[in-house]
Amino acid sequence: MKEVRTPIFNNVGFRTAGRIEKAARKAENTHWHGPCIYRVKYGNSPTGTAAIRAVLERVAQRSRDIAKSQLRYKTLDVELPCPESRHNTTVGFLSLGAMVPSPQSSYFPSLDKCLNGDEIVISWKAVFSAIESTKRGAQDEQSVVESFLSNSTVRELLAKPFDRSTATAQSKSVFETKTSAINITPSSDARYDIKEVKADALWLSDSAKIDEVSALRIVVQECQARTTAKLLGRFSEAELASIRESAGDSKFTSPVTASLLSRGADITVIKTEFATEDNRRQRILLLYLSERRYFLECLNRLVQAAYIKKCLDLETQKRTTAPTADNWLQRNGRVFVTSDIKNTEQFRLRCIQAIRNNVESIGNGSGWYSGERQELEVEWIRTHLTEATHTMETLFYLIYFDDEFPTSESILRWFELLRDCGFFDQFTMEDPSLQSLVIPLQTASMTASLALLSLGGTLGYLHDANSTAAISPTAEPGAPFVLNTKTLETLHEIMMHAADEGFITAGPPILAWVTILKVLNTRISARTTQIEDRDNLGRFDPRVSTDSETAILPDPYQGMMETIMDSLDDDDPIDFLARRAVNQSHVLETLNAMALRLGNTAEAFFADETGSIMRSVILDLLGSSNDGLGYIPEVVEALLSTLLGGQNYWDFVNSKSQFKAFDPVANFIDNNEWINIFFQTAVSRYPFEPQPFLRMIHAVASCTSTYAGNDPKSAVGWLEAIPFFTYQLPEDFIDYETTQEEDNNNNVRLKTPVHLFTPRSNGLYQKVKSRSQALTLVDKDFCIPAGTYGRIISDSVPKVVFWFHQYSGLKYFGKLLETFLTASDLVDATTGSPVDRDSVVEIIDIFATILQGYSKGSASNRSAQEDAQLVLELASSGLNRNRDIITVVFDIFEEELHRQSTTSGSEVPLGILVSCIHFIHALVAICPGRVWPHLAQSSLLGVNRGGGRLSIIVEGVELILGRYDFLFACTKLYEALIEDVVANAIRRRSESDSPARFAKGSDVGAGIADQVISKVLLHFARYSADVLESSFSWKFISQNDRRRLCKAIATIFDKILRYVYGIENNPKLEKPDAVELPSKIRQNEHKMIAEPTSKLTGVLIPSAVQIVECFLSTSSSSLRFQPILVAFLDGLETPDLTILLNESELWTTQVASVFSFSSTLLRVSNLLGRPPTELAHQMFKAAPLIARLYAVNDFYKIHVVALFEALIVTANNVAEPPSLLGHLGPHTAKNFLEAVSELDKPLIRPENVLAIWRFLSMVVSNKQQWFGNYLLTGKTPREALGKESNAKDSSPLDKSLLTTALERLSNIRELSKIEATAMLDFVSYSQNFYSWTVYASPKHAEFISSMTEYVGTLRPLQTSTNVDNQIETCFQTKILATIAEILAMHMFHARQMRSPSDIPDMIRNLHLYWKSGVSVPSLNSSIHFQLKQNFEARYPKCTLQDLKRTTLEDRQLGRQYFYDVSLADKMLQTNQSWTGVKGNDGHRASLEIVNVNLSLVDAQIALFHSWKVLAIELTSSLDGNVNLQEALIKVSLDCLTANSQSQHSEEIFARLCAQRADLALIITQRLIEAKCHLGQMKQLLAKTWDTIRNFRGTFDRELLEDDTPYYRSLLRLLFIATRAHTVSATHIQPEDSNVSKKIAEASPVASVVLDIIKYVVAMGLRELATKIHENALGSSPEDIALITGILNSCLHIPGIELYQPQIVSIIITNDTARVATTLFSWADGIAIDGDPIYGELSILFLLELSSMPLMAEQLAIDGVLGQIASANITSYLRRGNVSPFAEGTGLQRCYSIWCRGILPFLLNLLDSVQVSIAAEVAMFLNQFLPLLKQCSKAFEAPESSRTASKAQTRFISLSMCSEVHSLALLSFIISGFRESLEGTNEIPEVNLDTGAILENVEFWLGARSILRERILPMGARDELLARQKVEKAPAGLGGAGGSKLEEIVVAELMGIRDILSGGADS
Repeated sequence: MKEVRTPIFNNVGFRTAGRIEKAARKAENTHWHGPCIYRVKYGNSPTGTAAIRAVLERVAQRSRDIAKSQLRYKTLDVELPCPESRHNTTVGFLSLGAMVPSPQSSYFPSLDKCLNGDEIVISWKAVFSAIESTKRGAQDEQSVVESFLSNSTVRELLAKPFDRSTATAQSKSVFETKTSAINITPSSDARYDIKEVKADALWLSDSAKIDEVSALRIVVQECQARTTAKLLGRFSEAELASIRESAGDSKFTSPVTASLLSRGADITVIKTEFATEDNRRQRILLLYLSERRYFLECLNRLVQAAYIKKCLDLETQKRTTAPTADNWLQRNGRVFVTSDIKNTEQFRLRCIQAIRNNVESIGNGSGWYSGERQELEVEWIRTHLTEATHTMETLFYLIYFDDEFPTSESILRWFELLRDCGFFDQFTMEDPSLQSLVIPLQTASMTASLALLSLGGTLGYLHDANSTAAISPTAEPGAPFVLNTKTLETLHEIMMHAADEGFITAGPPILAWVTILKVLNTRISARTTQIEDRDNLGRFDPRVSTDSETAILPDPYQGMMETIMDSLDDDDPIDFLARRAVNQSHVLETLNAMALRLGNTAEAFFADETGSIMRSVILDLLGSSNDGLGYIPEVVEALLSTLLGGQNYWDFVNSKSQFKAFDPVANFIDNNEWINIFFQTAVSRYPFEPQPFLRMIHAVASCTSTYAGNDPKSAVGWLEAIPFFTYQLPEDFIDYETTQEEDNNNNVRLKTPVHLFTPRSNGLYQKVKSRSQALTLVDKDFCIPAGTYGRIISDSVPKVVFWFHQYSGLKYFGKLLETFLTASDLVDATTGSPVDRDSVVEIIDIFATILQGYSKGSASNRSAQEDAQLVLELASSGLNRNRDIITVVFDIFEEELHRQSTTSGSEVPLGILVSCIHFIHALVAICPGRVWPHLAQSSLLGVNRGGGRLSIIVEGVELILGRYDFLFACTKLYEALIEDVVANAIRRRSESDSPARFAKGSDVGAGIADQVISKVLLHFARYSADVLESSFSWKFISQNDRRRLCKAIATIFDKILRYVYGIENNPKLEKPDAVELPSKIRQNEHKMIAEPTSKLTGVLIPSAVQIVECFLSTSSSSLRFQPILVAFLDGLETPDLTILLNESELWTTQVASVFSFSSTLLRVSNLLGRPPTELAHQMFKAAPLIARLYAVNDFYKIHVVALFEALIVTANNVAEPPSLLGHLGPHTAKNFLEAVSELDKPLIRPENVLAIWRFLSMVVSNKQQWFGNYLLTGKTPREALGKESNAKDSSPLDKSLLTTALERLSNIRELSKIEATAMLDFVSYSQNFYSWTVYASPKHAEFISSMTEYVGTLRPLQTSTNVDNQIETCFQTKILATIAEILAMHMFHARQMRSPSDIPDMIRNLHLYWKSGVSVPSLNSSIHFQLKQNFEARYPKCTLQDLKRTTLEDRQLGRQYFYDVSLADKMLQTNQSWTGVKGNDGHRASLEIVNVNLSLVDAQIALFHSWKVLAIELTSSLDGNVNLQEALIKVSLDCLTANSQSQHSEEIFARLCAQRADLALIITQRLIEAKCHLGQMKQLLAKTWDTIRNFRGTFDRELLEDDTPYYRSLLRLLFIATRAHTVSATHIQPEDSNVSKKIAEASPVASVVLDIIKYVVAMGLRELATKIHENALGSSPEDIALITGILNSCLHIPGIELYQPQIVSIIITNDTARVATTLFSWADGIAIDGDPIYGELSILFLLELSSMPLMAEQLAIDGVLGQIASANITSYLRRGNVSPFAEGTGLQRCYSIWCRGILPFLLNLLDSVQVSIAAEVAMFLNQFLPLLKQCSKAFEAPESSRTASKAQTRFISLSMCSEVHSLALLSFIISGFRESLEGTNEIPEVNLDTGAILENVEFWLGARSILRERILPMGARDELLARQKVEKAPAGLGGAGGSKLEEIVVAELMGIRDILSGGADS
């Protein structure tokens, strides 16, 4: 809480206790908020009035109550004056909690929250991890860390980093307050024991000599890191056995080391050991030491970031370019340096003192455990060594970037420290891991010394003899050290002492000091000479004044220098120091070795920028001290090491472009003095001494800043014109003459031309006597013309001369390389032999570096490609006309392959092969079209010939040597080829049609056959897989080589799989303009991948298949998994260092690469639908090892989670997948889950949090039941079953992941949309698969309430043109979709449990769903079409579908969702049409917009599906809820409205229309079932018909097969909608015959009904009949039943009978009755599996028609009975085997036709036509005598028949009763007509034995118990009726209640009885 000082008693005169009491009461009534505890003190007196005490006690109690409710306390002091005081007194202030909450301290949050797990203490290791992620290119702003660094406590710590606060009374008081019972209450079930925490803190405070609060923070960190410590603990025996089994369980090939296997233990032992106080306190100490190391490294990084950014800004200002924005690290570093380090000088002094303290601490030891814990002592030393090194780094930066000279005090303090420590020369450690830290310490000390001596500035000042600065031995300590001669003398003494001792590490500062002394000596000598000259001149020239005012004074350094020069009696001190530095301290060798470890290499000591700046300091020393050293090999070697920093070609490839300020090479070429001293000297001695020049050019070529334009100081600029040519003359060479002999410079002039290249003689190398006759060439570059001047630089025989001959170095290099070829006709004339091997290596590497430099500079130099081509042309210009430089290098490569593959051993030189690979690698980016054919023909891989030579050389040479430069180079070449395939995929496909659209001069190899490229890559893939499999058992001199190789291969394989399986094919679509949406991807994946030839990356498919078969085949052995396991074991040993960070980065990135490759393999397996492979089983076995890596390094977390996610999903392809929880084991699983449940706290990086929630979602949704339950309940299976002990270590999770999710989602507004989406997905999956567990959570009810409220407060979804706003809308829509799914599941569960759910509140909050749930997705068709059209026009033969992503990788809504923009960037990054002129107006920006639009569409589709489920679930609560009924009616109408709108042509939208129709159908049906009589229901019919008309148009168009399901749904909905009108008929009085009222009822829908009958019924039946005739099996009988039902519903609409003439007219016009009878006549021929179902359907349709009297008359006129009688199927009815119990579906169907169709149809005819058709009906019936006889006997009473078998039981069915009932009625009616027309018209009698029927019916009605036994249900409807019980039979039916079926049967029987008994009751 924010503390506010509120005055209570201010300047109040207290004269009486009453007034005091009044004022106190006023204070009590003051309103405030906040938890405070008050200690009351009355002035200086312990006494006071009872009134004041009572009031204040009430105030305190009130505050305590508030405090307890908020769990936050603050102890305050309230001081009141003594009541006896008679003076006006200001009482002071009462500190109260303000109404506005303020954040807790991010440095050390509330102890209570820390121990409860609500807050995580941010460790310095976490801060360092955030800094490292920024270095690796992470773009996320680390808001948590930035807030932490902005904390005042942290700022104070950083400002005083070396002040160790010790325990004091004040710190003890703060500690007691923080740990008091008020602030944290002890509890038996607390997560941590507060007493134990306090005891540990006090112990640490005493042991480490720090204050109690700092110790408490460390202890709390240990508590919070305890899970991690457990996870990193020892393996159990079972876990080691599982890991060993995953490795193959072989003693000889297993990568699992014996030391690891020996560390296994029983779980009980592990838990017991971990819980001991001794181990706990050891962990506390180790954590304390770790925090110290990381704290100083973070400080160091802040200082570096600030100063480096400052220099970058200055450099960008010089280049007049806009400065780059600060990242969070640079911002905080700038604040720290400018604000917190107020006095840089004092900070430097504190750094020096801290280093001294570290050194002393190392000597003194820790004093902990008295030597019992050797590993702890090692950590103590490691910490102090590391701290000293980091402090030196910080000191170095503070000195180097300071504009002022170092002061006397700081430089003396430093060198005194070095003197006392022996310049750290004798620092040796027994432990190898400690010794590896000594060299960085020594390096930092040497570079800091050089920075302090500041040679550049110091020498510049000393050269200025006219400086007016006061130089004296008494200068202030804070003055620059060069002004204090006493300081300089002291420095000299220290240097002399170091020189005497011969310290190696003192060499660099001694050499720098020698340089300073030389300058001082020169300066003094010059001043002395000047004085002497003036004195001599004044002696002879009286005009020269000798006044003191104008006299030249002695140099102020003279006295000091005399003292120094007299310090040695018999030697010159300067010479002595120089000799000792060179000979004893080996300074040049030291500088060389030091510089080699300061580059961008894995072996580097420091970060890249730091190493570069340190090398600049070394370069300054070499340049400044060269006068005394000269141009000697040692100096040149040190210089070259300084320029390159030990970096090779691959380091250059991987390096980022450095700014000039940090690049030693850029500084070197910008310094003319250094260029003259070193470079020009090397030039002037070339080619006589080739290596120095070639290596310097190589170094200059590595300067990336020279490729931004035509820099004359670039390597190409120097090589364009070399002014000298130096070589050794033959002994008998005489064709020259001396000139300018008076100068005595050995100047000569050439008399005859000298050719630089000579022909071979008989294949042997022979020297030619006369160079003038060497050969005749016209190329002036290769011929030194006569008359050229030169100079002899060596008179000894043979003489060496350099000629002033200018020539092209590139051209010369090319010609030299040509001489190396066996087939070359020429040799180097200067040597008479081909160029030497070392020169070949350097020259090829120079070309490779130049080409690579242009490739790297292409971003800032648009002409880089042309410049690179020009270099190749220049290098080729002097070659044989059949060759160019590319063919020459490839020819050299082939010859070397042949030469070296025939030999073996560690001495075989492979340098030329490696440099050729470098050249080929660089060439791939420039002109890949030249590379592929040469590689295909090369013997490297043996693509077109036998076996390749790569494996021969590796096995015969490198495997023996233990170094794999050639193999690694080939691997990197392989990677470059893969990238070229991808980068130029579109260009290769389309360049033949559109070459001008791409960069000019770039040969991408469009004409090369794909098979050629594919074969090359396949051979690489096969060998790389073999290398990866076996390399873990190879000999490696450096394990970094193994990691580098493994990382490269894993990265390549990962890329191949992603490039091949990450994008879909481009099949030829039937609708070329269709846009396929994301929702459809999963349906097509298997088909797409089965036909991969159309992929843009199709040439990679054989390689991908090879990789898949290697690692994912079911027969894959454990050998394939072993390299992966080795990487995981490597990860377990990841060093926890803050030095040697490049090596640590290589270590971690190698492990991460293998993780990524493994995850991709599993994802590919799942994508291809493969069953779990051996690889997956082995990973399950290695799960305990993989889980531990989560805690090893922060960089591994996201990779571990991703791998487990992929493993779980892949394993789900079988019915019973392996259990991840089971393989982890309970102990590791619990610790791993606890670590994961922290959700990446305290950094909370979005990508990590999302990965964790995604992993958890996959766990609960992929058959990992036990693991899922563990996530949701926090209990392991054993704990859930009550089998676990009650020990604290065995307790369940403090908070399950489900509880965490529900709690955080209850405050969803505080979450980012992305995180909320992931968490909601987790909850949704949990509900779907573990519903009972979720609903049992106590947080669930609150969560549901929060979700409902949240949805209700959201604003309507808005469309926007802004892309970011659209993305926000996407996530909001997705959130709404998931919430709808969750609410639906909640309602379903509540209904199942019959628990109440607050439907009214929910309805009110669902306004967004009512409005947008069923709306048409916002597909922007125009931009899709336009982009597609433009893209295909710009890139022929390519379409957008080529970039469509698969589900291989998880996709996030937004710019990368559907089309792979990042892949397109690789392919089109150089194309302006793609990038655009302004950066946001190209195809790329359009594709991003399309991706966002498709994201929105997919989110809206998801919203619809979820809303559909919720809306359907809402229909279960319709009864009596009018508001809900109205809302759902609107949903149905909206569905139809959406379907009526113009639809997109894509298939997904057609499916959506069908699904919307289904939703409307279900809702309407439920509304009908709920007897909804709202007026809005009647709107459905018109809206449904409008939708159908919109879909079918004029109904002339034939219905497509794909559209049939949707049309069927619409017809169902139409049927239900018509029923909505028939239902309302129950509210109309049956006797109401008011015609006008009927017309009013029917008129609103009459036209609709008539249209429906015309188009849907009449025309629809014809259309169906045609389809049935064409394909009966492919048709659906349901459609005719549906049309019949629609006709039935239409005819039952109230008032529609008034429109019967129109209806009949429509039926007649369309000849509908004939269609029906025709269909009836086909019934037997189109039977489906013997079932003539169409016969029944057609007769039922005729039955509906006959319900209209006018139509019945028309049917009679048309002779319908004759048509029916003549149908073939009717003949089956005349047989005697048709009954409900007949065997066979066909006969049963015939009975149904008779019973359900024909008989009711005859009744309708009789009812409508009356007597006119009676005779025809009677004759028609008598045709079916078997059925009439069967009917007469249907109800025979038991044993009444003599012929029936007694054993045969006769049953009665409902259909039989209906049949008899109908026949009885027909017989009765016909008999009546016959009687009425007797004599006038003879009507035949129906042959039905009515008497027997009546007798039997009466029997059954009198024997109800027997009847009940004989009733047999036939069909589903009868079964349902039989299950429905009737408590009491309705009146008139008699008997006791039975089933509903029995009730109906009895009613039928009674009806038969009434009819046959005379119809009295009928």
